[in-house]
Amino acid sequence: MYTLVVRQGCHLCEQAEISLSQLESETGLEWRSVDIDSDTRLASYSDILPVLLEGEKMKASLTSSKAALARATRPGMITRIKNSLQLN
Repeated sequence: MYTLVVRQGCHLCEQAEISLSQLESETGLEWRSVDIDSDTRLASYSDILPVLLEGEKMKASLTSSKAALARATRPGMITRIKNSLQLN
């Protein structure tokens, strides 16, 4: 599950939400959007919105590009190898 940290009225954030929605419909990507002003723990991301997190790890920032977000959410090489071999 990915979390997109956004701020209301941020055009780049709105575009990132659109891109993630498209990826969700194409790939089944699970994500949610959280407004930075609703959680004080997110304040450190204020100058680099939108921010895409996986857990607490930042995967992307300052981008709304569907291609960049697809790369950021792409599983690592080990996961891809395991999936291709169908290992668990």
